[in-house]
Amino acid sequence: MKVTREGPVRITRTTIEAAWARRAKDQRLVIGDAECRGLALVVNPSTMAWVYSYKPRGTDPATGKRFASKSVTIGNPETHSPPDARTQAEALKGATKAGRDPAAEKRAKIAEDAVKRAGTLERLLEEYGEDLPSRPKMRGTGLITAAHAAAELTHAKAAVAAMRAEKKPARDMAPEDLRTFLRAAAKSPGVARARFGALSRFFDWLLEEGHIAVNPCDAIPKSRRPRPPAPRKGLLRPDQLAVLWHAAGRAEELQTVHRDLFRFLIAIPARRNEAAGMDWKHVDLTQGVWTQPGRLTKNGDPHRLSLHPLAMDILRQRFEAAKKPKTGLVFPAPRSGKPITTWRDMKAEIVKAAELDGWTIHDFRRSFATFLGEIGKSEAVVDAILNHRQAATRGGVLGVYQWSKRWPEQAAAMEAWGAALQAAVKGEQPGGDVVPLRRA
Repeated sequence: MKVTREGPVRITRTTIEAAWARRAKDQRLVIGDAECRGLALVVNPSTMAWVYSYKPRGTDPATGKRFASKSVTIGNPETHSPPDARTQAEALKGATKAGRDPAAEKRAKIAEDAVKRAGTLERLLEEYGEDLPSRPKMRGTGLITAAHAAAELTHAKAAVAAMRAEKKPARDMAPEDLRTFLRAAAKSPGVARARFGALSRFFDWLLEEGHIAVNPCDAIPKSRRPRPPAPRKGLLRPDQLAVLWHAAGRAEELQTVHRDLFRFLIAIPARRNEAAGMDWKHVDLTQGVWTQPGRLTKNGDPHRLSLHPLAMDILRQRFEAAKKPKTGLVFPAPRSGKPITTWRDMKAEIVKAAELDGWTIHDFRRSFATFLGEIGKSEAVVDAILNHRQAATRGGVLGVYQWSKRWPEQAAAMEAWGAALQAAVKGEQPGGDVVPLRRA
């Protein structure tokens, strides 16, 4: 490209318009400004720009000569009038006299902004989600389960969304952002605690990967962090569980798969997500055993559950209705075919039909354990059925040395529980002492 230099002249709007009219293909016109040394208007075939040129202070130690001239683009005539361009150029001139290098600073700022755009929380959460399944457990050995990884990512994303920080660069996160999240989540302490913990572990990962210098969660005093909710003490007698069992059959908005899943959770003390992910290939209807692989359990340990007749009736009916499949979800969501997640809506329908509130699905496991304790079943057997790794009978030194599953006793305990439930469903069994529930 041919370069033509003119001036210096006092650049005005008229000068700019005349220069633009003279633009030509493969030519560049550089007009120096008489009022500000170093400032020039550069006219290209399709663009114009204000450019300030300078020589950095000092000499090159390798050659002993002054450094080569550098240039900084200030803007164009549409964004900067001639007086505005001179003001900006004078500011740059002052910076060079102070020993700074405006061109290098601008390049560094552009590079930093590019890094920030690539390092938004939204983008980094996706990378974190890909890395999570390969991360080790915080307790014990091995990797975290797929279910745990999915829940962790969901909580972290929800926390970021609550702060409206999806597009914010990770390195710009500050404790004030966390305080915004904590204020928004104050009404749900259990959820807030889970999300704060997931967010802190996400920031720990960012710290490990070099995206941030400090974890902003560490700046939140312990007194301000979400506290664990008080442990629930709700229990249900077998006759109250029978009320919910029958209510599931009357709930008009529930489909068959929802009714069956709900009743299965009453019958078998499984965690709800484990039951929702139950696959036919893990069920032995001949022996009455459900074998859970470690990747599907909360603690990552493989687990077996003996299935009593009440639970077997549910599974056999579903098996026949599904045309005896070898694999696939036992309780697939009606539309997506994926594991059911609409727990809140399901419970609301049961509460309405039963006119009984004040319970949670997790209370079923607590009720199971309490009932077996009342009839004299061993705590070690109950802990084994519930797959509690950190329980007193399975953790610590005892957990290291005692690996017996006591399967015959587990099967007998499940039979006792199933018999009590079946009698209650038929209206044959009175209840015992419970924590009172309230009518809806």
